[in-house]
Amino acid sequence: MSGARASGRTAAFDAIAPTYDASRGGTARAAVFAEQLSPLLDPAEPVLDIGVGTGIVAAELTARGHRVCGVDLSPGMLAHARERLGARVAVGDAGRLPIRTASVAQAVSTWLLHAGPDPRAVFAEVARVLRPGGRYLVIPARGMRPTDDIGRIVNDLEDRLDPEHRRQDGPDLLAPSAAARGLAYEGPAERRPTVFRVSPAGMADTIAAGRLFTGAWQVRDEDLPLVAEACARLRALPEPEVPRVREMADFVMVFRREG
Repeated sequence: MSGARASGRTAAFDAIAPTYDASRGGTARAAVFAEQLSPLLDPAEPVLDIGVGTGIVAAELTARGHRVCGVDLSPGMLAHARERLGARVAVGDAGRLPIRTASVAQAVSTWLLHAGPDPRAVFAEVARVLRPGGRYLVIPARGMRPTDDIGRIVNDLEDRLDPEHRRQDGPDLLAPSAAARGLAYEGPAERRPTVFRVSPAGMADTIAAGRLFTGAWQVRDEDLPLVAEACARLRALPEPEVPRVREMADFVMVFRREG
C-alpha cells in the first residue's frame, strides 16, 4: 500500500475511533465474534489479532481464556485497545507485520480485509509469521452479500465504487490469493445466521448520510452521483417505507499455513 493511501486510511479510522464500537454492535456483537473464534483457537498458544482496532473482540477472547496481542495501523483505534489490553498492542501495518518469521501459532482478523489493506500483502505476511501448520482465522465484513431487492442495489453500488473488488472479502476472491502465498483455505466454520429488518428508504437514508461507507469505504466527490442513483433506486422499490426481513451470516474463514 502506498504511503499516501495508508495515511488516508489511518486518518479515517482515527476519526471514527470514538464511535466505532457503538456503530458496529458494541460488546454484544464482539462477544458473538469471540464465541465464533474461541472454539477454533488453541488456548495454550498466544493469539495475534491483526487489525485489532479498538480491541473489543480481543478483550472478549481474553475473557474466554486466550492470551491475545494485537497490531493496528490506527493510533486512534489503538488508544481504546490499550485501555482493554494494556501493553499487548502495537502500531503495525497488516501488510508489513512487526513480527518475527515463523513465530506465531495462530492469528485472527475481524472485519479487516475489506477495509483497505492489500489482501495479497496481508496473506504474504501472515504466511511469513505463521509456523508451518499455523492457522489464520478471518471473520469477513462483506462475506456472502445479501441478494434480496435491497442487497442487489447495494451490491451493485459497491461493485461500481470498487470495480477491482479491493473491498470484497468473500472466500471466492480471497481463497485463490491466499493459496498463492502458501495459505490453504480450509473452508468456512462457525456459521451463525443473523436476521434484521431495514426498509429500502431506511437503507437509502443510511447511504445518503455516508454511514454505510464510513472508514472502510471512502466515497469520493466524483462517486456521489452513483450514491444518489442507488438511493433513488432504493426509494423506487415497492413499499419503500416497509422494513424487509433480511438475512446474513457471520462465519469464520479458516486458512492454514502449508509446509
